[in-house]
Amino acid sequence: MHHARVVIAAETDAADRAAWWCSEIARGWPRRGEAPACEAVMLETFADRLRDETGPGVAADTVVVLVCPTPSRAGPTLMQTLDRLIGARTPTLVLSGDADRLRMELEPQGIVVERLNADSNRITSVLQTLLVRQAAVDLLGTELRVAGASQTGLSGEIGRLHDELQLAGAVQRRFLPRELPKLPGYEFGVFFRPCGFVSGDIYDVVAIDDSRIAFMVADAVGHGVPAALLTLVLGRALRQSPADGEAHPLASPARTLARLNEELCIENETGDRFATAVCGVVDTRTGAVTLSGAGHPASIRLGTDSAAEEIDGGEGPLLGVFPDAPFTERTFTLGPGETLVLYSDGFEVVFPDPASEAESVSANQAYITHFAEIAGRAGGAEEAVALLAADVDAQAGSLNQRDDLTALVLCRAAGSLCVAEPGEGSRVAA
Repeated sequence: MHHARVVIAAETDAADRAAWWCSEIARGWPRRGEAPACEAVMLETFADRLRDETGPGVAADTVVVLVCPTPSRAGPTLMQTLDRLIGARTPTLVLSGDADRLRMELEPQGIVVERLNADSNRITSVLQTLLVRQAAVDLLGTELRVAGASQTGLSGEIGRLHDELQLAGAVQRRFLPRELPKLPGYEFGVFFRPCGFVSGDIYDVVAIDDSRIAFMVADAVGHGVPAALLTLVLGRALRQSPADGEAHPLASPARTLARLNEELCIENETGDRFATAVCGVVDTRTGAVTLSGAGHPASIRLGTDSAAEEIDGGEGPLLGVFPDAPFTERTFTLGPGETLVLYSDGFEVVFPDPASEAESVSANQAYITHFAEIAGRAGGAEEAVALLAADVDAQAGSLNQRDDLTALVLCRAAGSLCVAEPGEGSRVAA
């Protein structure tokens, strides 16, 4: 406290009182030898000092005492001085003949107000308290400045990450099919909605030849950028070209998943890069659909009577876990007017349970009913996707979406003919 100073600024007719207060503060300071240096100055002179930005102003470890017997007479000078002291967070005590009125106005702003004839020991104690408190006030001010600077930097960093994630989302969408193959009597549509900037889901549709189309929906375990990076590997599954004299590598969905599984097992060095997938091939000449699954939700076959049937794509483990794992296939006929829906998990928490009185977003299979109703109303795959998007938007579960949502819709037109009707069954990929 030995560096502390007290500046007593008084109106012209109170100059003698300012000098008196200097002597009283020195005499009554609680610890002798530690009394602050005291300076008596005229209020107008002190106000000029504060207005002069190049001047000394008020030094640190200084408490200011304003002696104003008649505040109304000091007028603007007093108010301007107080404004500057408040802005500089300078500890200030006002001694006034109109203390009651000033106290209501100034104390909420941190200015202490006492009566002009207050006991000198009380005033000395107030000054000592203000000087001790000021260290905490200065520290708080420093911390606020640091916090403000950190917030500015954090806002900039968040903005940069926001821009990078938007760019990552745009890059990821470039790897998705721009157009879906079309063959007479068959139509594909896709509903793709990430829960963030990027998605852990991916889909692809590729024409094998003039009558066969391969398609896939895959879901990387997790969310955000790590899952999105894994989709870059998954997206290569249907980008295989046949070698001369060999069967097309996409003709067997089970073998497609087996190749993808081997690739993921090789690259899964950290042991946490897993994915589920369902892969299929449709022969538009016969209506035959062959599916193979890898830990993925069962596809849904929707009949012309809006009946829904879950079709398991065969047995297969998660991709990227077990090398040389076998994957099985199942073949069935997609009849005229029927629809096949391949989808990722996430829909089970979008639609509320119809059996519940209150709306709920807990896991349930209400989405199957919604798929069936949409297929019954739609006139094709594109319209089905538009109806699905509107239906999802109308649900409480679509707010703060918990998971990526992807649905690949394959519609066969009513009245389309088949060359042959193969029987249903399962087989293991060689």
